[in-house]
Amino acid sequence: MLAKRDKKTIVIAFIIFMLSQTFIFASIPRDSDPSRLSVVIKQGTGLSEIADLLKKEGLIYSKTLFMAGSLMYKGRLIAGEYELQRDMSTIEILRKMGQGKRKIYTLKIIEGHNIYTIADTIDRSGIMTRQEFLDLAADRTYLKRIGVPSDSLEGYLFADTYFYSKEIDRETFMERIARRTLRLFDDNGIKQKMTSCGMDIHKTLTLASMIEKESRASEEKPMVSAVFHNRARKGMSFDCDPTVIYGTKGFGAPIRKIDLITPTPYNTYASKGYPKGPICSPGKISIMAALNPAPVDYLYFVSKNDGTHVFSRDMAEHNRYVNMYQRIRTTQ
Repeated sequence: MLAKRDKKTIVIAFIIFMLSQTFIFASIPRDSDPSRLSVVIKQGTGLSEIADLLKKEGLIYSKTLFMAGSLMYKGRLIAGEYELQRDMSTIEILRKMGQGKRKIYTLKIIEGHNIYTIADTIDRSGIMTRQEFLDLAADRTYLKRIGVPSDSLEGYLFADTYFYSKEIDRETFMERIARRTLRLFDDNGIKQKMTSCGMDIHKTLTLASMIEKESRASEEKPMVSAVFHNRARKGMSFDCDPTVIYGTKGFGAPIRKIDLITPTPYNTYASKGYPKGPICSPGKISIMAALNPAPVDYLYFVSKNDGTHVFSRDMAEHNRYVNMYQRIRTTQ
């Protein structure tokens, strides 16, 4: 009879043999074809389902072998889009998924872009179609769930570059972007500023979006803000051209006299007070300018046709500047 020590040695040798054979088989590519294909593993997909998918695509020999090999990563593979080759071995595939070497994409939301421009960008990115995004952006149940105090995501998508892989949950991804904006208003200093200005998050983003569209020059944004604050205090209409354009959806076209009298929730010529909501995604500089207007008494400004503006305190002075710069523009 074999001694206990001999039995133990045989068992260990057998285990080592089986593991070595498993490793050898897992190291052999199933195919010699170097062609590539993308495989998307969604969040929450089980190990068995992943193995089934890879077997169906002809990337692995054995589902059992794949699942056994995954023990190298404690059976935890990372969701994502993987670019695989048919001549990769099971070990190589496991290494890629275990280390999360996914295909990463970028989504860039630019300051001053509105919900429709962002929809086009998202459509091109493949995250979802333009219409799917616009539907989501106006879904009141979704907006309430993620804490957006509006009937649209307009103005609530923080301008930045975002990285994603195609396994993302689309609603969760958009929520993450919106929460970047909402987190700004967790700051106690910003809360105090809003209180002193008699503003809330929605009104602040609305004014910031108007400032964003009116001026590209960071140094003059507080003065643009001051004009709007001063006009509000005096009970004057804002007379903000970008809000009128947003209301008529006349993007890219010159504003017309008919647009100024067309009633929309965004026409700040026809109605006093704030428009219905933001008209674009404002940058942080514009948001801070909305809460920190310059200490000036300007009530008007007009474009100098170079990205900056000239400011004035009364209509007579404003008209002189309008005539000056409008004449320059029409004679160029």
